Amino acid sequence: MANPFTIGIARKDNFCNRQKELKDLTDFANSGQDVVLYSPRRYGKSSLVFQVFRELEKKGFLTVYVDLFPISSEADLISRFAASVIKGIGQGADPRTFKERIMNLFSSLIPSFEVKPDGLSISVKFDRSTKKEVLLDDLMKGMYNFVKRKKLRACISLDEFQEITELPESKSIEGILRSHMQLHKEIAYFFIGSRRRIIKDIFTDKNRPFYKSAFLYTLKDIPKHEFVNFLENKFKETGKNCPINRAEEIYDRTEGYPYYVQKLALLIWNLTEKIVTSEAVQRAYRLLLESEAADFEGIWNGLSLGQKSVLKAIANEPTAFPFSKQYLERYGYSAGGAQKAIKALISKDLIQRDEENRYRLTDPIMAKWLTL
Repeated sequence: MANPFTIGIARKDNFCNRQKELKDLTDFANSGQDVVLYSPRRYGKSSLVFQVFRELEKKGFLTVYVDLFPISSEADLISRFAASVIKGIGQGADPRTFKERIMNLFSSLIPSFEVKPDGLSISVKFDRSTKKEVLLDDLMKGMYNFVKRKKLRACISLDEFQEITELPESKSIEGILRSHMQLHKEIAYFFIGSRRRIIKDIFTDKNRPFYKSAFLYTLKDIPKHEFVNFLENKFKETGKNCPINRAEEIYDRTEGYPYYVQKLALLIWNLTEKIVTSEAVQRAYRLLLESEAADFEGIWNGLSLGQKSVLKAIANEPTAFPFSKQYLERYGYSAGGAQKAIKALISKDLIQRDEENRYRLTDPIMAKWLTL
C-alpha cells in the first residue's frame, strides 16, 4: 500500500479540504478577476491552484502554470513563461497536431521540442540580440491572440511572482506586463507569493504599475478539526489506525503548518504497522527535524550576525516588545540593530506577527531547530 501523504503538490484525494478557498478562487477566475494569493512558503498555495485548475478545465478553461522561482534574468523569465504557455496550450492535444496548433503563436519566440523518457520537453529559443521588451510584448500578444482566436477563457498562475523584483529590469517588466494584462478580459491572472511583504508591495504601492489591480487573498491555516479528520481517514484508508489524540498531536507539534503536517504524517506512516503510537510520533518528529536541518542551515548561513541574534532571540521567546529595555538586555543587542534586523527578517518572511501581536518565527519547525 502506497504512503497516502505527500511533501509535494497535493493532488486530488491527497488534498485536504480548503473548500471555501477553492470556491473563492474558482469564482474569481470565472469572473475574470486577478488575484494575489499569498502565504508563508510550503503552505499549499500551488496545491490549491492545481485544484482550481481541475475545476476550470472542466469548464473549458485554458490553464497555464508558470514557476518563476528559478528565474535569474529577464531572458529566463521570458523563456519559462513562453514554454509554460505552450505547454498549457498543448495539454490534452493530439501529439500529431500539437506543433501545428502552436505554429505562428509568436513572431520572435521559437518553440523547441525534445522527446525524453518522461515525456515531451518544451523550451523556447530567440535571438539574444532582440530587445527583451520586444520579446515580452511578443509573448503577451501571442498568448492573448490565441485566447481570442479560439474564443477561450483562461487562467494563468504566476508562482513566486515576487521574484521578478530581484531582476535589474523589474520596473520595466512590471510596466510591460501590466500594460497587457489590464486588457486581457478573458484571462484571470493568479499572482502567487511566499515573500509576503514583497509581493504585497507590488500591488499596494501607488507608484507601481500593479497598484490595486488585483484582489489580495491570504491563504490561512487549515482548521484543526479538518486536518485531524483528514489524517485519521488517510491512515484508515491504508489499513492503519491513527487515534484522534495522535492525529491531534501531529497537528499540534507542527502548529498546523500544512507541509509539516503532511511530512510528519508521512514519516509516522512509514514507522507504523497497525496503530500509531506516541513513540512513533516522537521518533518521526526527530526525523523531521533532522531532515529539515540542511535547509535551515542554508537560511541561517545567509543571515548577518545581527539577524541571527534577533532570530534566535525570537525563536526562544516570541514577543510583542522586541525593543523593550528588558528584552534588549536579555539577548544583548541594541534597539537600532534590532529594528534593522527585524525589518530584514520580515522581508525574508522568516518572522511575522501573530494574532497576539507577537513577533514569532514564521516556520515553527525552524523555531524548534534554533532552540535545540
